[in-house]
Amino acid sequence: MHQARYRFLEFELDCARHELRRGDSAVKLENLPFNLLVLVVESKGDLVTRERIVERLWGAGIYQDTEQGINTAIRKIRQALEDDPQQPQYLQTVVGRGYRFIAPVTIAPVSREPEESEPTGEDDAVVAASPAAVPVRHYSLMVALALMIAAAALWLWTAKPPSDTGRAMVAVLPFANLTGDAGQRSFGEGMTEEIITDLGRLDPPHLGVIARTSILGYADTAKPIRDIGRDLGVAYVVEGSVRREAEKVRITAQLIRVRDESHIWAQSYDRESGATLALESDVAAAIVREVTGRVAPDRRSPQLRARASDPEAYSLYFQGRELWNRRTEDSMRQAIDRFQAAIARDPRYAAAFAGLADTYNALGYGNYLSPSEAFSKARMAAEKALELDPDAPEPHASLGYVNMYFDWNFLAAEAEFRKSVELNPSLALAHDWYAILLLAMGRGSEAQAELDRAVRLDPFSLPLKTDVGFQLHYRGLNEPAIHELSAVLLENPAFPLAHFWRGRVYGAEHRCQEALADLASVGPALQDWQPVLAARGQTLGVCGHSAEAKSILDRFQELAERQYVTSYGVALVHAGLGDKSEAFRWLDKAYDERSHWLVWLSLDPRWNDLRGDPRFDQLRKRVGLIN
Repeated sequence: MHQARYRFLEFELDCARHELRRGDSAVKLENLPFNLLVLVVESKGDLVTRERIVERLWGAGIYQDTEQGINTAIRKIRQALEDDPQQPQYLQTVVGRGYRFIAPVTIAPVSREPEESEPTGEDDAVVAASPAAVPVRHYSLMVALALMIAAAALWLWTAKPPSDTGRAMVAVLPFANLTGDAGQRSFGEGMTEEIITDLGRLDPPHLGVIARTSILGYADTAKPIRDIGRDLGVAYVVEGSVRREAEKVRITAQLIRVRDESHIWAQSYDRESGATLALESDVAAAIVREVTGRVAPDRRSPQLRARASDPEAYSLYFQGRELWNRRTEDSMRQAIDRFQAAIARDPRYAAAFAGLADTYNALGYGNYLSPSEAFSKARMAAEKALELDPDAPEPHASLGYVNMYFDWNFLAAEAEFRKSVELNPSLALAHDWYAILLLAMGRGSEAQAELDRAVRLDPFSLPLKTDVGFQLHYRGLNEPAIHELSAVLLENPAFPLAHFWRGRVYGAEHRCQEALADLASVGPALQDWQPVLAARGQTLGVCGHSAEAKSILDRFQELAERQYVTSYGVALVHAGLGDKSEAFRWLDKAYDERSHWLVWLSLDPRWNDLRGDPRFDQLRKRVGLIN
């Protein structure tokens, strides 16, 4: 029988008493929903599949219809917790797969009735002695000691969740810039990101950290900590400020527990401007100690020394990352300039090489550079970063990306992605790229689980939420994909990638008008983006607009006069027009170019009319998609 008592937000789940309580009040919950709630809470944030629910609640080998029973139990749990399925605080539905408990959970001490036993010796006699037999002065000391022990136990169980409850989740809010100089904003943001990075690497088994992109909206916010914690699904929040002067840097940081908004720890640090790296490490190590009760590893090691020693290089690096995050061609080319300038100032700055690798990968993905140029440069930069910092997670992920999209060496790519998430399980981008690889390899359910981890770490990332829709589409789940992508567009009606992918899904469903409307809504910046042109041309061809589809081919030819044009996109338009011979001719060219889009041959439904042709499987075999 389960004896544990679990606490999450306002509730306590007492397994021994078979009772759910909210404050001092019991909440009515029937037997089956109660047992299901115990199952998802005990799963520590992992996905609980419907198959596992059936096995746990009904037993293996049951063939009766359990779907209605699960749905009813989930509905009753939501009613008991007053949990909105559209904006859940407790129970998240993973469409088509199962459920995940997303609120932070701690284990409360279990109170046990004293067991009766016969005294066997002197120690037993002392235990059995009545309070009256103990001198009053000593009794008072014992009471005081007992209270101290109880307080310490309460602290350990509530403020520092034990390792068997899973990783404690932390959000580091943007550090306030107290310098009075708006030009120093990037320094404060860089400081925030460095602390996030350090936290993710210091104690991965016990501490998870929300990605920077999901906390940017909380800069200068007046929103209560409890609401922020609920939004992000974290148990702790770090707030702070930074003041930078000519020769000095001062950081003030405080750690706040979400459930009662109590301040667990606060500290101020003063350093010389050139010693900011050690300062960030000190802040991160202190947070690890307070949250997990563990001493963080010593980071004053080759890994730490491999990072910036020059304050200007440090600033240039974070300017580069900010530009890289915008993902436009112009911003990424500017990012390369910043990273190269940082390296010129500090040739041993591993993070700047990692930034270069990510930027060249993005330029290759977007067809702004040829695959051979972009991915070769990405590989060289990532390898240099690892030479300087062998335990840096980011360049391992970058190498995995190159192995996947350029080398088509899927086993090597998986090894690199796994190494990256091992070194920093809080690196959402590595989980996302690993999910993409798993999907391309035909391991859809594993891909979904990995993408779920990325979204958990970066819950406000619209690109990640869009990737959920893209993955569902490539798994043949078009209606759920449309639902997910439409939800993204409710958050930001102008988000171009969501329009692009929803247009793709509508096209696969032969909903021509809706598909073309979405593809026209990507915004002026992406009207000539080659994946958009290819999608529009293929859809126009399939929908009977041959003349307009051929005009897309003309547009590709114009672009080819001044830049790299992917033959994969040209082949798609010919496929939409029903010209199989030309489609295969251009696919062969795409193979010679090592177009990264070829990894999707097995899953992209736009090739369905070519699948019966032996040439198609021969191409898949050359790419390594089949043996």
